[in-house]
Amino acid sequence: MLTLLNVYKFFEENRKSKSICKENSLNFHVLSQANNILNKLKSLYCKRYGNALKSTNNDISIRKCLTSGLFFNAAYYHHSGVYKTFRDNFDLNIHPSSVLVSERPKYVLFHEVLGSSQNFMKDICVIESDWLLEEAPHYYVK
Repeated sequence: MLTLLNVYKFFEENRKSKSICKENSLNFHVLSQANNILNKLKSLYCKRYGNALKSTNNDISIRKCLTSGLFFNAAYYHHSGVYKTFRDNFDLNIHPSSVLVSERPKYVLFHEVLGSSQNFMKDICVIESDWLLEEAPHYYVK
């Protein structure tokens, strides 16, 4: 998820230029939609924490905000070599195209699951387990 944010930052640093998108094989319309989504996330963060998110460089705040919205899509690395969801122990793997595939972080959030011979998490980010308790105490118990 943060990789996508970095692509967006590149887009923003280049003044949301259509030509820069074309030169770098980026979809201008999708990045424009990302701009709208980012503004909505900033608004949600402000409502939740009572202050404005001043910089998109604050990756902990962004990951906490994602945890607040995607808490039900959290998984932990199991000693068997797969990830398991917290609630129903559903087996998952990191998608081979992910930059995190070789890192095996302890806790992750995912946006979607692709099913094939294995179930792969896509669009993931690393989180801390304490964030789940902070952001969704109604869903998780220690």
